[in-house]
Amino acid sequence: MNLYQIDLNLLILFEALYRHQSVSTAAEDICLSQSAFSHGLSRLRKRLGDELFVRVNNVMEPTAFAHDLAYHLSPALAQIHMGLNHRETFDPATSDLEFKFAATDYTQFSLLPKLVSHITKVAPNIRITLVSSEDKMPTEKLISGELDFVLGFSHEVEKSSTIEYQTWLSDNYCTIARKNHPKLKKGLTLEAFLSLSHVRISPWGESKGVVDDQLATQGMSRHVALQLSSALVAPYTVVHSDLILTLPKLIISNIIDELNIDVYSPPIIIPQYQLNIYWHKLNAKKASHQWLRQLIAQQC
Repeated sequence: MNLYQIDLNLLILFEALYRHQSVSTAAEDICLSQSAFSHGLSRLRKRLGDELFVRVNNVMEPTAFAHDLAYHLSPALAQIHMGLNHRETFDPATSDLEFKFAATDYTQFSLLPKLVSHITKVAPNIRITLVSSEDKMPTEKLISGELDFVLGFSHEVEKSSTIEYQTWLSDNYCTIARKNHPKLKKGLTLEAFLSLSHVRISPWGESKGVVDDQLATQGMSRHVALQLSSALVAPYTVVHSDLILTLPKLIISNIIDELNIDVYSPPIIIPQYQLNIYWHKLNAKKASHQWLRQLIAQQC
């Protein structure tokens, strides 16, 4: 008989009656009324062409065919039950899983010091692998499992019905220039901002960034003399030049003692940005992924 030609719910009914050998008890066990149970048993008997159970001394005794069917069916239903109720277990203290991230140098810089410091204490065998973020959102690699997570900016990733995220850092922008810049003696005015040449950070080679977008809303533009993919290299390019650079405050707060620079508030409104961790919905419920996402939220 073709499996697709039978209502599988009737097999659950059969297995319950085989165990209990009582229609009333079996019906109660699978939450059916006795009349519904009896109707289902009648349908199954007709479909299988066998009486299946015969009442003997008020007990529903299985036929030879029913015994044979139960021999094969009971383990299969037990396996299905286990599959439906199985949940992945994850113990960070003993796990040796590898988590694979794609990230720019700045998002690595922002997250890894705190995260790795904690992981080495609570999950010493966990491995973290970082690869350069070649695309804003490498969805195919998240689907295939080649990547577990992507670190990125909120304003750099398009909305997606299959990609989920959580924000772990919000920050503002600042503008930097070399110390005692000759054209900034009166501070960073809008006029000076537009007249000077800029460094632009473009991780994926974009022809414009958030600063350009904000200027464009006011009908203005800037001259970009140098474009770099690395946010961590960019600050060092202004130290011995007249270029200025607008970038996240977090970078400067960590390296300002190394550089001979002045820090200014940009003379235009630039919205805060968020650093997010992204993952594919396919992995949203994995215990290991949930643990790491919770850890990032706690640490950052």
